[in-house]
Amino acid sequence: MTAVGSSLVVSTPGGEVQGTVQGTVQGSVDGSVDGSVTSFLGIPYAAPPTGSRRWAPPAPASPWSSVRDATSYSPAAWQPVGGPLDGLVPGMGSAHQGDDHLSVNVWTPSVDGSAPVLVWIHGGAFSIGSSSLSVYDGSRLAAATGAVVVSLNYRLGAFGFLLIDDPDATANVGLLDQVAALEWVRHSIAAFGGDPNRVTVFGESAGGGSVLSLLSMPRAVGLFRCAIVQSGATDLLLDRQRALAVADAVARAAGLERVDLDALRRLSPEEVLAAQATAAGELFATVGTMPFHPCIDGDVLPTDWLTASRTALNPVPVIIGTTRDEMDLFAMFDPAAATLDDAALRARLQRTGHDVDSLVDAYATTGTTAPPAVWRRVNTDMAMWLPAIRIAEARAEHAPTWMYRFDWEASAPDMGAPHGVDIPFPFTTIDVDGWGRFVDDPASATELARTIQRAWASFARDGAPSLDGRDWPTYDRDRRATALFGCDVTITDDPNGAVRRAWS
Repeated sequence: MTAVGSSLVVSTPGGEVQGTVQGTVQGSVDGSVDGSVTSFLGIPYAAPPTGSRRWAPPAPASPWSSVRDATSYSPAAWQPVGGPLDGLVPGMGSAHQGDDHLSVNVWTPSVDGSAPVLVWIHGGAFSIGSSSLSVYDGSRLAAATGAVVVSLNYRLGAFGFLLIDDPDATANVGLLDQVAALEWVRHSIAAFGGDPNRVTVFGESAGGGSVLSLLSMPRAVGLFRCAIVQSGATDLLLDRQRALAVADAVARAAGLERVDLDALRRLSPEEVLAAQATAAGELFATVGTMPFHPCIDGDVLPTDWLTASRTALNPVPVIIGTTRDEMDLFAMFDPAAATLDDAALRARLQRTGHDVDSLVDAYATTGTTAPPAVWRRVNTDMAMWLPAIRIAEARAEHAPTWMYRFDWEASAPDMGAPHGVDIPFPFTTIDVDGWGRFVDDPASATELARTIQRAWASFARDGAPSLDGRDWPTYDRDRRATALFGCDVTITDDPNGAVRRAWS
């Protein structure tokens, strides 16, 4: 390490490391946070996935012999701009895109230490987003906790999650990118003051789903010690049949008579994105809202998240949770729900295959009786809360598991505590990119943000989360202790237990 004015130069270990060849990088010192933090941005961990490297595992990056400037972010992965997901929460889209996007960013309070490491995986429905978004800036998290913070890019949409039935193509390459980035962390993070034996992966939404995928992948075993899943548990993994249907739709949208790997590789990024958009519209009714999603391919991802959670494949400690009102963020996509009467609600509940009277009675115990309000709760519970509980139950059988519910509300009164509202809290970046207008009472929310920040960092440091002196018991089927993150932080046993039992 060498100081150069307001920058630092770090020599990382030489040699080829799972998708990257390392050299010397120069970062910049940020004196605006409490305690200087040095950032190293846009460090490649793999080569640009172009040509024959498209739909192939990440390849080693080209080495560099001189000092590489690491003071600016790399481009984001190729992704659509201006779609329906961009405006749901502040600042999610990224217009600065390019081929050379497989990179990591590092924020460190000291390159001379051996601090715990927090590795962030961004969300965005596996189709949009970037590690360069201001809300993911790791400088405050690093300064406040002493942890080294890493964020990463990975291939998105059709580029990252297309299953092509060809021996020269690989499925789930977006997940393999994440593995390659974690390999980079294992071999290189000590040069930035991080402890490679105390790595925690954390992510929200598709980032949380990525964490669950990593927990289910043999290739990822040993690359991290702990994991945090924020609003990532769903039942949306694709099986092979649906994934192949997605590839067929993309090929047709691109003007191809069949799924032809070579022809798909010759398409420009813009042509792939156009085909992706057309295919997504066609597939909405059959595959669902997230056709470009990890799939169970039998190799990279051998099985679904719940099945993997029932095994001891990767029995690391896990924190898992949801926001209280996850699906309220997407209410605009189901306008009829706002005017449901009792008969319409019961018709919808009937299609779930559960006892309708038991469900209605269970929701009444929580004070939820109006049909539109009941359906809002049902929508969140089916999509996010119940899958998270099932994974927590399964993992708790063989690994320490903690569960939480995030109750801090958005400023829009009809949203409650929706999907995504928790994004800036671990980073204490509520004041950037319009998040202060999205989060209710941002000044008070900052206090909760600091509590969560310390809890996540203590988890990375010790393998167990600390809640500022509060006892946060592990989750089990008997007590079901759950931390509620709201205006107050409390521990509640089996919240909404009557509803959970009705669904069981």
